[in-house]
Amino acid sequence: MPRRARRAVKRLTRAPPGRPLGAMDANTPRLLLIGCGAFGRLHLAALRGLGIAPMVLDPDRAAAEATGCAVAPSLAAGLDVCDAAIIATPVPTHVPIATAVLRSGRDLFLEKPATETAAEAAALAALAEREGRIAQVGLYFRFHPKAQALRCMVAAGDFGALHYLAARFSGVKRARGDSGALLNDAVHFADLLPWIAGEAPARVFATLADSLGRGREDLAVIQMMFPSGLTALIEAGCVLPGRWPDAVVPGAETRKDVVVAGRAALVEVDFAAETFALRRGAHEPAANGAWLPRHTAREEPPIPAADPVQVVAAELAAFLEAVRTRRIPDANLRDGALAPARILDAARLSAAEGRVVSLTEIA
Repeated sequence: MPRRARRAVKRLTRAPPGRPLGAMDANTPRLLLIGCGAFGRLHLAALRGLGIAPMVLDPDRAAAEATGCAVAPSLAAGLDVCDAAIIATPVPTHVPIATAVLRSGRDLFLEKPATETAAEAAALAALAEREGRIAQVGLYFRFHPKAQALRCMVAAGDFGALHYLAARFSGVKRARGDSGALLNDAVHFADLLPWIAGEAPARVFATLADSLGRGREDLAVIQMMFPSGLTALIEAGCVLPGRWPDAVVPGAETRKDVVVAGRAALVEVDFAAETFALRRGAHEPAANGAWLPRHTAREEPPIPAADPVQVVAAELAAFLEAVRTRRIPDANLRDGALAPARILDAARLSAAEGRVVSLTEIA
């Protein structure tokens, strides 16, 4: 693995001796955690690992009190005594709560998907900019060590010209009542694949299926075509075979894997099994017009594993650093909310009309 990639991984997963990963000081912003459900509890565990005790708010007061944290009596009261808010509530509530947070002059960490549509994401991004607030989207995979290593390798030219990316976020699991396969699952890789490639797609073709007949898609297959000629494929859904127990969703089976193929190397990453398999080499001309693969043996670079609490802690540490320094985070509302939302909007339009959709058609 390139030295640059190794340095990035070490920064994410290791800390100086005697100091916990992401340990905070007396200048740490006071946080309001909004939402104490499954992912809210994951945020709470990550914050505790960072040495932070947030105030919490949830419509279910018993759930809020069960955290052992100070409970805000209302959103306004919580924002009055906090500097920033983390929103980990159902998707349809994101826009009104995030709007209230930003208008109160507080910084914002907004779990994915930030919004249901690109228009909503654009409006939130504009509001954050007008208010001069730091806003970061909770894009889990951007902070996973293996995804960080992939991005560094692509940027360093280890793959040569990329020609194909593929990702699966699928399995047998609960069909959420507040979102379908696009917003719950596909959004992860609608962000991650362009982020790894360092390039935004130009066109999208998608098929969606509602096999459960519940009025929401439970299967999504999205093809993205990039200006460079790169093609990417995303498969997402809750009605497909899984391979591993899900580390976040109890009782679910999952597949969370990515393939990156370039002229000089191939990689398969399984985020659930924490494997990273690399083969260097390429097809080369041979006799009678054939092209034969000339690849080295499979390598398994020693990229550290990271459990969900560690990854979320890395996200939150980056957010808190952005709040302190007032530097716009990479996963801001334009890059981390609007960009993937435009891809998902294009996927809906493509599936509805049965055609390839240009991203220029999406506002």
